[in-house]
Amino acid sequence: MPLFWQQVTDPDAVKVFLSGRDLPVLSALMTGEWAVAPLAASLHLPLNATHHRVRRLLRLGLVRETRQEGRRGRPIRHYRASSQAYLVPYHATPLGSPEELVGVQERDFTARFLHAVVQAAAPLVSDERDVGLRVFVEGGEVTVDVTPTAGAFRSAELLRRDRPALLLIPDTLHLTPADAKALQRELSELHARYAARRGPERYLLRLGLTPDIPGDAPGG
Repeated sequence: MPLFWQQVTDPDAVKVFLSGRDLPVLSALMTGEWAVAPLAASLHLPLNATHHRVRRLLRLGLVRETRQEGRRGRPIRHYRASSQAYLVPYHATPLGSPEELVGVQERDFTARFLHAVVQAAAPLVSDERDVGLRVFVEGGEVTVDVTPTAGAFRSAELLRRDRPALLLIPDTLHLTPADAKALQRELSELHARYAARRGPERYLLRLGLTPDIPGDAPGG
């Protein structure tokens, strides 16, 4: 855990952390020094757009120039983030609720995750007309899911060796507080165990557990 957090309260700088557009560039510069051209190539961004974003971050004090590499013509400038840890206080944002703040963290990952789920499940679809939303009672609870095939598709089929490593378990559990804490610890330990491995492929993981608080969500 970092010992120093750079607080971000300037409204224009706050937008960087809320929009997600410039955040990939800043994130890369937080982990190392980059010249713009290799940074653009690494992030699969157009060179001009990357130049624009780096200059914007520089003006906002979130990035600093570290050195210039001499060459014929213009020198190659190298950049790095101004900190390895930033804190954006909620009161400095224009957001209307803490739920919106949590949503900022979830938004981009959710879009990326859902896109990946659809792509990973594509081999299971033989006819796009079979894809549909299902709402049904199972085990005394109403379940809502999306089926990739017509008929009684079960998520357990994804555990077969010839299926993609794809798992979606939205559920409502009925537990004691002690069981809920035990599940929290076990999930955290399981995540830590696999996060320590360094395989050749990337996988997206979503883990969430919370008490089910009665009442409508803001904006619901």
